[in-house]
Amino acid sequence: MFIKSRMSLAVVAAMTSTLALSSAQAADSTTGGDIEEVVVTGIAASLGRSIDKKRNSNLVTDSITAEDLGKFPDNNIADSLQRIPGVAIDRAGGEGRFVSIRGLGPDFSAVLINGRSPATENEDRAFSFDTLASELVRTVDVFKTSNPGLKEGGLGGTINIVTARPFDFDGLHAAGSIKGMYEENSEDTSPQASFVVSNTFNDEKFGVLASITYQERSSAKYTVENEHISKTIEEPFLKFTNPSQGWAGGYAYSGDGLEEDTYRIQSLYAGVTNETRERLGGNLVLQLQATDDLVLTADIIHSKYDSSTSKYSTGSYMWAPTLSPLNHVDENGFYNVINHGYDAGYNITGYAHLLTTTERPTESNVGGLNAAWDISDEWKMIADISMSDAILDNRGLDRLYIVEFLDRPGYIMTSNGGIPTLEYADPAAITPEMGSANMKDLRARINSNDGIYNKAKNHEFKVDVEWSPVDSFLSQVKFGANNTVAEKITEYWKTPDLIRRMYHGLATQQVMDTDSIIKGVFKPGNVFGGLNGDVYMIDPVAYRNWMAENIDGRTRADTPAGIASKEAFIANGNSWDAVKSNDSSTIEENVTSFYVEAASETEFFTMPLHLSGGVRYTDTALTSSGTTQVLVGLEREAAEPGRPPSPWLVQEFADEAGTAVALKNDYDNWLPSFNARLEVTDDFYIRAAFSETLTRPTLTALAPYTSYGTTTTSVRTARGNNPNLKPFVSQNLDLSFEYYYDDVNMVAVALYKKDIDDFIVTMSLPETFEGISVEDPDWRTFTVTRPQNGESATIEGAELNWTHVFDNGFGFAANYTFVNSDASLSAAGATQRFALPGISDTGNATVFYDRDGLQLRVAYNYRTEFLGRVSNGPSSEPVHYDAYGAIDVSASYDFTDKITVFMEGSNVTGETVNKYGRYKNQFIGFEDTGALYTFGIRAKL
Repeated sequence: MFIKSRMSLAVVAAMTSTLALSSAQAADSTTGGDIEEVVVTGIAASLGRSIDKKRNSNLVTDSITAEDLGKFPDNNIADSLQRIPGVAIDRAGGEGRFVSIRGLGPDFSAVLINGRSPATENEDRAFSFDTLASELVRTVDVFKTSNPGLKEGGLGGTINIVTARPFDFDGLHAAGSIKGMYEENSEDTSPQASFVVSNTFNDEKFGVLASITYQERSSAKYTVENEHISKTIEEPFLKFTNPSQGWAGGYAYSGDGLEEDTYRIQSLYAGVTNETRERLGGNLVLQLQATDDLVLTADIIHSKYDSSTSKYSTGSYMWAPTLSPLNHVDENGFYNVINHGYDAGYNITGYAHLLTTTERPTESNVGGLNAAWDISDEWKMIADISMSDAILDNRGLDRLYIVEFLDRPGYIMTSNGGIPTLEYADPAAITPEMGSANMKDLRARINSNDGIYNKAKNHEFKVDVEWSPVDSFLSQVKFGANNTVAEKITEYWKTPDLIRRMYHGLATQQVMDTDSIIKGVFKPGNVFGGLNGDVYMIDPVAYRNWMAENIDGRTRADTPAGIASKEAFIANGNSWDAVKSNDSSTIEENVTSFYVEAASETEFFTMPLHLSGGVRYTDTALTSSGTTQVLVGLEREAAEPGRPPSPWLVQEFADEAGTAVALKNDYDNWLPSFNARLEVTDDFYIRAAFSETLTRPTLTALAPYTSYGTTTTSVRTARGNNPNLKPFVSQNLDLSFEYYYDDVNMVAVALYKKDIDDFIVTMSLPETFEGISVEDPDWRTFTVTRPQNGESATIEGAELNWTHVFDNGFGFAANYTFVNSDASLSAAGATQRFALPGISDTGNATVFYDRDGLQLRVAYNYRTEFLGRVSNGPSSEPVHYDAYGAIDVSASYDFTDKITVFMEGSNVTGETVNKYGRYKNQFIGFEDTGALYTFGIRAKL
């Protein structure tokens, strides 16, 4: 029966006492018969099982199966999924983290684990694939079309991660591996190990499967970053009236800036990020053949994933580009050459040296109890109850430390594509060197903590009933119900701004004890295309100790701002500890769904025709509670006599702790679907499908708050959410042609179209807040970033897929996906603000050899350029990713049928990720993660 053909997740008998159903079974009920023991392993066998699943499915689907017990094709699940047509991945530190399907971003990919909706530690709905060890996975199915039994939420598609269970095997099976992972950039080797064992007892009526996996990584990433592209008309730069006076000759915030309709780079920082990761995972599955007709499965899967980074970087924030004949504006209105205080007398440039540390401590669990009951020859029922939780426990664990040179000679920056180049007016005046005059000129700037705490819980119950009538024009009728209660608590933690900026602008002449604070100079070498990335390395403990002990030595300690910041520091326990901000929230989403579907098998001109159709009804009730800031006044910060007026505006709120608010929203949707499969011949299939699908807004996007950020006389920003958001809804058409000309050989072409309504767009637009007490009425206008419904978009695509295995052991698997959308940015539409991020063509080509115990594989993964963000920074300019291609390799040899040695390499050519703005030469970012190599030994019983 079907339930035996799915591989469930690890269960918690202590967690449940009720029955439940696997939605993966409801999603694809065509795979009949008990699962057979897998005795053939390797690349070709894995491809054959995946092709067989695709052929027998009622939906347009693709799968990846483990090559053997505990051996998924890649170290990372997402890295394997990128080889499926229409699937693209987003990387973090060189490792796949998020998955997109058919041109829609990760939030539109519904992810199930053994048919259950896992809670995620992210602010959004996207599932982090790097938190789940690949050794725990048996199969991953990607459903690109829908039916009524498939849980709603995946407008792009649905991914079901399936883990093994003991009834998949006869008797005792065990496998384990020990690996070493070598990172090219860090030149470090880290350990990995995994072990899985399964056994059945009492005449195979009771089974136990358990697994554990451990992994460490130590990597280095080289980056260059520009915070955002600025539009000069919205973020004007400085006009100097008297250059010989330096900053006194003009001021970036004083309102005398140049205003023109041009673009420029806002900042340029280069550095290295050292990251350590630790992943511990495991699962436990218990199965009982309670009666001849009833199978009970209890399982739990646990994952603990922690990462820590230390990033040393240096650069300049370009508040004051200067008017100069050296400046050049290209045909797109972009300053591809810009003078930043390069001329004699313009000693206005600041150079920062930063240490940024981040922590990502996460933990997640998914477990439940499942019952599969063959009531009679015609009736079956599956019931499933589950609970999942996930937590990101970072309440202010991230740290930022900045020291700086001020009033230094500047540079000319040229940006014609790729990393910009800098021509320094006086390189010696800014070169980091221990014990030098430059080192003694460093001054304190910023010291702060921040972080996000996310805690999510999902409780789910579902039941599926299947009726297979005898002697009826209907071959099958299915119906069922599902209830999911999801809760997400999100807290933002940060050091109060008065404390964060306690030295910034208040101690610019105060001499630091650099001998204790600076512990060395990091010299990355020529890894940034000639851009100098040498950086002073800050000792964070010494820096904080010195700041705390010398607070009264600040040059502006006796000013109102100096006094207020000291008082805030004392009130905060003489620390930079983060406090929970008043834009934290709790969101509860209660979703109840019902469905019915009927299937029929008939003939069309003697050709077998499989038809199925039905409708899913879903009701969503939302409660959004939290706090919001109510701004009642803005007052210009006091300035000392003889200094220019301060640009900073002090915020005054009705309640500093925030005003409590709770809002409710509810909506319902009817989601019809229809699927047809025509078997033109035994080997040639045509599939057609129509469906309506939806993706709900992210839970954190529904939080009821508005938070105010930078407030100056020229720049005022805020961000907020929208509890009244409706879901994205799409009408989908699919047509697929599939030719299976051998057990492991296949050619397929799939065409699809998605018409999406109520598209939610997050943009930064002007909003005026009435009722604020201000000196200048213009100060009531803020650039506010918040999501809104209302846009529509169409996505069209074609997927080409060809797999072939030759008799001599060689084979290949190749696919390419073309995607197009009518919602895209164009160079001609500089004012256009709506577009779909993530739309890109993707391709993969894999060549392999598998014979006589030797396996060799080379894979090339490619993704064309795509839009990453529609709106970035105060000027709301986009971020694009350049085209990216990477080569992965693997090799293994079976010394015996029990012992295998292997080597795998990811991104072996060291390809980099590059980002740009609206135009190619508008530099945004560069990332070099290097190559990753894994080697080890694997054994099995």
